[in-house]
Amino acid sequence: MKYFLGSFLSLMISISALAQNSPGADYLSLGELKLAKEYFQKTLSQSPAEANYYLGEIAFQEGKTAEAKSFYEKALAANPEAALGAIGLAKLQLKSDPKAAEDQLKEIQKKNKKDVAVILAIAQAYLDNGMKEKALEKLQDARKADKKSPYIYIFEGDMLAKENKPGDAAMQYDQAINFDANCVLAYMKGARVYEFINRKTATDMLKKVIEINPNYSIAYKALADVSYRDGFYPDAIAAYKEYFKGGDYTIEDITRYAAAEYFTQQYNEAKTLISEGLSKEPNNFVLNRLSMYTSSDLKDYAAAVSAGDKFFSLPKANDTIKYLKQDYLAYASSLSETGNKAKAIEQYKKLIELDPSNVDIYKEIATICANEKMYPEAAEFYKKYTELGGEKIDAQDYYQLGLYYTNAGRAAKNDTINMTADQAKAKSVEFYKLADGAFATVSERMPDSYLGFYQRARTNFELDPDSELGLAKPHYEKTIEVILAKNDGENTRILIEAYSYLSYYYYLQFDKTKKAEDKANVKLYAEKVLELDPENANGKALFEFANGK
Repeated sequence: MKYFLGSFLSLMISISALAQNSPGADYLSLGELKLAKEYFQKTLSQSPAEANYYLGEIAFQEGKTAEAKSFYEKALAANPEAALGAIGLAKLQLKSDPKAAEDQLKEIQKKNKKDVAVILAIAQAYLDNGMKEKALEKLQDARKADKKSPYIYIFEGDMLAKENKPGDAAMQYDQAINFDANCVLAYMKGARVYEFINRKTATDMLKKVIEINPNYSIAYKALADVSYRDGFYPDAIAAYKEYFKGGDYTIEDITRYAAAEYFTQQYNEAKTLISEGLSKEPNNFVLNRLSMYTSSDLKDYAAAVSAGDKFFSLPKANDTIKYLKQDYLAYASSLSETGNKAKAIEQYKKLIELDPSNVDIYKEIATICANEKMYPEAAEFYKKYTELGGEKIDAQDYYQLGLYYTNAGRAAKNDTINMTADQAKAKSVEFYKLADGAFATVSERMPDSYLGFYQRARTNFELDPDSELGLAKPHYEKTIEVILAKNDGENTRILIEAYSYLSYYYYLQFDKTKKAEDKANVKLYAEKVLELDPENANGKALFEFANGK
């Protein structure tokens, strides 16, 4: 089974043996290059040999060979008797002049044959040049010098971790702890690999580091990162809070901390961190994304739109950086809330481009548009959903489509701000006809349900609000037929509505034809209304008319 140990362990293994009593060396050993560099730049004047050597190691890891050489030379000049600078220079020479470099390393080891730190530094020099067998030989020499040194086991654990053997690496870190129960670096390294084997063990190890040394701030960072990656956001927040007290945090730390606050809906706290991060790195992709999300969730839609404008204009550093579904949703929603409906729709369409094969996205966007009272757009997206959904599309989907068209018709009918009255009426008729078509499909697919017929009746009433043409008549009649056939007594209100319509329709017909048959129907349906609702005012009026009162 493959374990992904993260970017920290994919870095060149650093010299763990030299990490004793040096937070900077621990930063380096744990892959925190930025923190390590800042630490050693601060200590250059106090410990020039050590600081320059480690700055050389950092430069080497960053692939800056000339810069590394300069630092190693400065380390050697600061203390010609110290082995570190000389080891660094020999390391750089191992490929270009291997014999001279190896002779130099042998001479250094000869002078320091009992110094585990020096021997492991030599092993590291070989390992950095891909000379693993030589490195293993030096590792054995270190065991001969002091087999109880925990740094020997840490070094070997680092090698195994880089080879993607977390179980074997964990065993070596455990051995380091056996020989030194207070070796915080061993716990830190162990936690790194145990995170992918047993999360609780990993967090317990990090808590042990804090117990041993409450001021070992990077342990809080590690604990926060583990908790964050596994979704334990409250735990991550608590640990980040402690870590940030020291001030030695990176933009990546700020980003994760802010994200943890956001995911726990602590939006104001998230916003404070986001602002700090953006002040240091204004074009940070993730922080700009979080800025848009946070403002949107705080309902500060103007700020969210501003953040979204910037976020979507940022250059993407590489092809691995992708826009997410939520990016478009947050931006579109904020645009809609600030009145820019047209641009919001553009974002929804871009969302579809993320995964054109995902038919359900049309339905989801339709629902969002409907919630924002963008009914024409909701109908447009839902229609596309019914067209692409294939066999999964059922009568309920056409019913929903009809409702969207109906709402669009009502909205258009009342929109005399953006259209003239005649244009508004024409547009509403267009939507009502589309709604009628959708409900007709419902009726065809569900002939035993009154829903399609009833909605057709109401839609046709909107097309014929004066009931002069009787467009709703056949659909109300069918509604009554289906309801009475089921005889469930649950649709009294709808029956009253249908009977009222028919009674009034025949009233209008009688007014034109003066036929006794039409007047009889006025009375017939008025009586049915009053049977269900004796106090119905319209029913009473029509009944009295039919009886000549």
